[in-house]
Amino acid sequence: MFYRVTYAIGSLSYFLRFIFRILLKRIFQPAKVHIGILMDGDLGDMVASEPILDALHQKFGNVAIYWITEKRYFPLFSLHPLITEMLDEYSLLVARCLLTWNPFNHFYFLQLSDFRKDPVFHISLENKKADDLGIRLNNYYHQFNLLEISSQLADLGIIQGQPRLYVDDQPLRFDLPKSYWIIHCKSNAGLRDWKDEHWHQLILDAISTWGIHVIEIGMKHPLKLEHPQFTSLVGQCNLMETMKLIQGASFFIGLDSGPTHMANAFQIPGLVICGEFTYFKKYMSYSGFYQESKQTKVMFNLHGKAEGLAFDEVWQQLRALQENK
Repeated sequence: MFYRVTYAIGSLSYFLRFIFRILLKRIFQPAKVHIGILMDGDLGDMVASEPILDALHQKFGNVAIYWITEKRYFPLFSLHPLITEMLDEYSLLVARCLLTWNPFNHFYFLQLSDFRKDPVFHISLENKKADDLGIRLNNYYHQFNLLEISSQLADLGIIQGQPRLYVDDQPLRFDLPKSYWIIHCKSNAGLRDWKDEHWHQLILDAISTWGIHVIEIGMKHPLKLEHPQFTSLVGQCNLMETMKLIQGASFFIGLDSGPTHMANAFQIPGLVICGEFTYFKKYMSYSGFYQESKQTKVMFNLHGKAEGLAFDEVWQQLRALQENK
């Protein structure tokens, strides 16, 4: 009970300071249209939604856009020229307060009902607009990609576009080869993962066939593989470093994950290994390069999860992409 009280007091105090700060900005910048975007908890969704920023500028003209998320995600858009400021969500209770009342001229919540639940009060965030549009967790991929969902929730209709990311000019602290491939093998919940033994074989065969250097990225559970042309940086990179590593790669292989959406934003040729996910046997989460380019392939196991994809199927797709460069 004491923790709930302190959590509620801290969240309410932050919410009131948040409101006061935005209202001051509106007072001192009355000519601008102040837009708040609330989206947190999924890097891939955030990257995929990036094209709405330009669409909002086109729609409203002189705007100030504030993206509200957890601080750990700030580097994703911290250098974005179309975002005025990244704002800390602080807690899901603050998010619930913002959904009840907010100080912006326009406010858009870009996640679906029940996607996130307050860990203290165990109450889900609800998105009435998504519910009214009939877009729910059990059907969202049946008709739309992630950008098409976000653009509707931002009152932009269904739009298409190429996501873009921006990085700083600080050199990476890693000793990297001039040319390398990036792989990302582990999803957050493990639902999208391919078998480790297949990854081992794919890496070794790719090194043998094309003489490339392979770098593994991710947050946890690195592959247990040793080879002079394989480097694991799992758990060693912050978000900005991860983006830079992906931006510098000549090829990307991964799951349907946040890093893969980053590779799409940087338009890195790639292969995406997918399978059945929750309610969806096949879907397209990307817009732009990974949806349209012949330099990429989003492949699916139509009979189950990604882990069920045979090595030979993936290897043939990889060879085809390399041969058609």
